[in-house]
Amino acid sequence: MNIRAISRNVGVALLFVAAFMLLSAVVAAINSFDSSFYPLLLSGILTLCCGIFPLVFVSRKHAEINTREGVVIILLSWVLACFAGMIPYALWGGEFTLVNAWFESVSGITTSGATILTDIEALPKGLLFWRSSSHYIGGLGVVLFMVMILPSIGSVRLKMSRMEVSDVTKPGFNYATDEFKKIVLSVYIGLTLITTLLYILAGMNLFDAVNHAMSTVATGGFSTKNASIAAFGSRWIEIIAIVCMILSSMHFGMIYISVTKRNFTLLKHPVTRFYLLSIIISGVAIAAYLFFSHTYTNLGDALMDSFFNVASLATSTGFAVCDTSVWPLFCILILVYLSVQCGCSGSTSAGMKVDRVWILFKAIRIQLLRTLHPNAVIQVKYGDNDIVDKELITSVSLFAVLYIFIAFVCSVIYAGLGMDLTDSFTASIAMVGNIGPAFGSVGSVSNYAAVSAIAKLVMTIEMIIGRLGLFSVLAVFLIHRKGA
Repeated sequence: MNIRAISRNVGVALLFVAAFMLLSAVVAAINSFDSSFYPLLLSGILTLCCGIFPLVFVSRKHAEINTREGVVIILLSWVLACFAGMIPYALWGGEFTLVNAWFESVSGITTSGATILTDIEALPKGLLFWRSSSHYIGGLGVVLFMVMILPSIGSVRLKMSRMEVSDVTKPGFNYATDEFKKIVLSVYIGLTLITTLLYILAGMNLFDAVNHAMSTVATGGFSTKNASIAAFGSRWIEIIAIVCMILSSMHFGMIYISVTKRNFTLLKHPVTRFYLLSIIISGVAIAAYLFFSHTYTNLGDALMDSFFNVASLATSTGFAVCDTSVWPLFCILILVYLSVQCGCSGSTSAGMKVDRVWILFKAIRIQLLRTLHPNAVIQVKYGDNDIVDKELITSVSLFAVLYIFIAFVCSVIYAGLGMDLTDSFTASIAMVGNIGPAFGSVGSVSNYAAVSAIAKLVMTIEMIIGRLGLFSVLAVFLIHRKGA
């Protein structure tokens, strides 16, 4: 195994984390050197030294990164980033015990948005900025690592990645190129700037706008307010959040081509249409049920709250405007489904990914047709040109089974640790899907402060597994057995 390449790549990831820590320290300094300044400064310097060390003392070795090395780089980068990210919380103190600091850091870096804080607004601004920055680090890291490194190290993943851009790029387009790095960065930064500006125009101050823009584009969910987006009491802010959350959960390559070529490729792709249709149908169905069941007496409020929460969970963001735990079971079950499906591949969204769900539905339909017509030759197509082969269908099916299995096992663990059925089941779905808020006592207007320390540690493992991809994490445990 190429230890040099691994250490240097992990070092670069830590430098990225250190840069945002030091930027957060600057924010603390601007705000009268608040109480988070020294924790952030010391954490930033320590992380900076750890990141520089392999770049300075480990010689460069020109070699291709193979499958095992790529997976190890990704896993180590995320885990070490989470360890580094907990240092400012632990040094600052307050509600942050070591377990709580680790939980908050993992939740931020994995863009989950679950929190142990009972009073978010009590945090100094430097630490609030670091919380949002951890989302931004994780969101960008997901896109860069997952669509650039993994496609080059796995055949099935490569096929999936090629199909994601086949309809929107020139022949021979290669994910692992400098061109695609520029595309991803331009879309990510562009969406952040646009979202920030829109939030400011809608009434947020600069600090809140920047923080919420980072959380929105990273589909994270951390807020600077205890009541999340609801604290601003603005329907315009909610509408902006809905639109920007959905855009951030779509394939960045398709967004880029749609904007630069002005050909609406994004809306022409069947997976995108399926995704948007699922949001529209879910939003209308929930709003109608809320209104006609007299949960809401105002149809406009029912529509707004319905579509906001649908967008929040369907994109794996986790922002809140109301307590969805008190909604009828019909509405909650739809939201749970959306928490599993989530957004598109090639975006910052987490969960199972709508691409896989779409392929599963197509495969089920094809299998039913083959039962009726045994001799028929029926193929599953992804877009206009690409045919989904059996290998990919098998991979997607196994992923779905493993996803559900992990969610079930973890929910059993949480139940064994004292959580009730609603809390344990929905929390497990929220953790593996990197949603954050669940239902019940860990719902959209609550937190995870009362959860036991052991349960929190299990949740952090589930968040990391969900963020990095089930096969990617499990592959690390098979490396030694394969003689690596």
